[in-house]
Amino acid sequence: MRQTQWKVIARTGDSESGTTLRWEFDSQAEAQDMVERLLRAPSPGSWREHSTPE
Repeated sequence: MRQTQWKVIARTGDSESGTTLRWEFDSQAEAQDMVERLLRAPSPGSWREHSTPE
């Protein structure tokens, strides 16, 4: 049985010295909740939404 997982990847800083955080979720709703929490983080402008083409 095939199971779909949703991944959220957040990166701070640049590609050489930054930090990458990763989460995996079993549902789109859980993944979207995490994205919304990141976008509402206390430091405005720290997070931006970025999606890859399907």
